Amino acid sequence: MTLSCSDLDALLPEFLDGELTPDQEAQAGEHLATCAQCTLELSELQGVTRLYREHGALKLPDDARKRIAAALDIEL
Repeated sequence: MTLSCSDLDALLPEFLDGELTPDQEAQAGEHLATCAQCTLELSELQGVTRLYREHGALKLPDDARKRIAAALDIEL
């Protein structure tokens, strides 16, 4: 059975982390082999993941964190 685009979309985080079952991974591979849109989405997610791993989490300045917290009405 081949996955639909929405099925694959739900599995992409686990696919990127190598957490799919062998059957799910094979189905994802089949879908990606024929779907340019999902292949592009996977490529974009891989790029974001790579940037995060290379640069780590960004630390906002305290004043920016306070403004965001105030806008969201949450306490830090």
